[in-house]
This record gives sequence, structure tokens and C-alpha cells, in this order.
Amino acid sequence: MRRREFTAAEVDELDRDVAELAWRWARRLTGLPAEQAPFGPVDPRISDKNRADAHLARLYVLTRLRQCADARSDADVFHAQQAGAAHQDVVKALDLS
Repeated sequence: MRRREFTAAEVDELDRDVAELAWRWARRLTGLPAEQAPFGPVDPRISDKNRADAHLARLYVLTRLRQCADARSDADVFHAQQAGAAHQDVVKALDLS
């Protein structure tokens, strides 16, 4: 089985998906309503403190997301190698080449 590279549009879509995932969890952790749109750099509808808290919550979520992705990556490296993947293929998949 072969995979192809992401297109530029797909990278943009993936970035938007990650941003929305992080924002969805930040809303959950801060008690913001599910329909609350992401805050921009300046939002006159809320206080700076509340906006800062929301961005800090999203930062916390992104950090946890990175940790989850790292753990899943480690597991996939192990399972790929157990299934016979070559070292150079793992390096390429990790975008380390």
C-alpha cells in the first residue's frame, strides 16, 4: 500500500481541523457555549481576561493534542516495524528525511 503526499489545500484543511478541535475542547474546558466562535486578537464583546483564558485553554488543549499525537506516533512506529516496515520508510513517514 502506498500513500500520496498532502496537497496544499489538504494541509490547509488539516490545519483548520486541528484548530477547530482545539477550540471545541477549549470551549468545553472553559464553559463557553458550543456555538461560541473562536476569538480573534481583539474581540470587543468579551473582556481581555476572558479572551486570554480562552486562548490559554486552547494552548493547553494543543499541548495535550501534541502529547496524544506523539504517543500514537510511537505506537505506529512500533507496529509498522513489527509488520516489517524498513527504517528508511519510518524516517520518511516521520518527515525526517
